[in-house]
Amino acid sequence: MNSGREGPTDLWGDRPMPGSGETQRLDVGPLTVWLRGHENELWITFVRSAEGEVPDRALPEDAQWSRWALHESQRQIHISPVFPDRPLVVKPEHPFTLMRRAEARIYVRVPAWVRVESTDKPGGERALLTEIPTVALSDTWWGDFRDGELAYWLVTKGRRELTADIFDVHMVISAVQLNNLSEDDLQVEKLSLRAEHLSIYEKDGWLWAEEVRVEHLGEKEGTEIRMDDLPPAEAAGAREISPARHQTRSLKARTFARLRALSGWGG
Repeated sequence: MNSGREGPTDLWGDRPMPGSGETQRLDVGPLTVWLRGHENELWITFVRSAEGEVPDRALPEDAQWSRWALHESQRQIHISPVFPDRPLVVKPEHPFTLMRRAEARIYVRVPAWVRVESTDKPGGERALLTEIPTVALSDTWWGDFRDGELAYWLVTKGRRELTADIFDVHMVISAVQLNNLSEDDLQVEKLSLRAEHLSIYEKDGWLWAEEVRVEHLGEKEGTEIRMDDLPPAEAAGAREISPARHQTRSLKARTFARLRALSGWGG
């Protein structure tokens, strides 16, 4: 699936560190990041626009800079998109019932974080400086209060169809294949995406996660999750630009919950 337009293809990857007194600006959806060189230091500041606002790309006069003193040999910066560092809780755009032995596909838009690293040469070993969320996500709790985990709540909804308006420069599209292998119908009202186990790919300037396969075995048996190490068919030929935070390729974890299971959390 192509959106009919291309995203920026020069945003991610290696770039020379700004010279002393030089300032570079990165526009990533609602997030604007400035990188400034100062002798052997890299200064970083950012502004994040509120949802629905037109971003103001002007550098604030009272900008608060974080300062990084680098090794003399580190004259390259690497910019990459990464997934948030916790599971993500998302609602389908329209809750539905997945009948037993049936399957469905959901597309989830995830706001990327911008990772800034330093290196001594393009493709060389990199040192992490900072990660900046393009969208501030709300904390939530996934599971019950005896057996659960801290997660982020996604305001964006999971969609059943892939349409052109789903694409945006700061969003990663995750194609999730749901398979109900149990003997009971499954109410899909809220689900958890284990984004920290997913790599990110780029095609035509747009960002994709690797294919995720979720197999629901039953209420007691639980859910098996598999990462394919490949972009989805909709993004065939995409190149990997950011590896997963955690390299586990399969796991068992709670994936589905009814709306009442998280009453008071995440809306």
